[in-house]
Amino acid sequence: MAEEETVRERQSRVVRSGGKWEEYVKLCLNEKLKGTDIEVIYGKAENAIKERSQTLWEFLSLPLKASMIRDSVWGDIDLVAVKNEIPIVVISCKTSLHGRFTETLFWSLLYRMLSRIKVVLATPDGGRGGEEWKSEWGTPDEPTKDRLLAESYLHGVYVENVEVWCKNIKPGQGTGLGGIVRPLSGLPKEIIKWAEETSEIYSHRKKKV
Repeated sequence: MAEEETVRERQSRVVRSGGKWEEYVKLCLNEKLKGTDIEVIYGKAENAIKERSQTLWEFLSLPLKASMIRDSVWGDIDLVAVKNEIPIVVISCKTSLHGRFTETLFWSLLYRMLSRIKVVLATPDGGRGGEEWKSEWGTPDEPTKDRLLAESYLHGVYVENVEVWCKNIKPGQGTGLGGIVRPLSGLPKEIIKWAEETSEIYSHRKKKV
């Protein structure tokens, strides 16, 4: 699995994605996961997931304890990696941390408390606003608040700085990788590893039953 991609390959993916970050991430991951029986699919439409697989829906829906109207609620699922209709990881896709990062953290915390499903963030580092680009994540030694929160409540932040989503970034500038903040190109390997771990857990449970 190649770690480095050419600018041309990324530009081609931008075109095929129609300039939509979620679709860009989905294309990127599925390209790298070919032949693994793992598929990255859209997860926002609860009914579409339920029609695809009752098992998958049951894994992803979150129970409500105090509601007299509904038994469960559907999380903010942009993408989800699936193997044999078992969810491996929810992939939150955000082009900016402003406003929606706390939502990702909230759902990640719920999934962590109520299931074995991991939650990661896939994002371009669009900077903190203004004409001068400054990383939203700081560095491992000088982290921003968002990086500290991600370290506590996410299973990973995966960054790919593509020009169309990083308007003010200049040549030579880039996100300070390390720790929780990693390149998007490394996520497929993690998904494969997590899928193996998940398969072992559920195969062990079946043997017990």
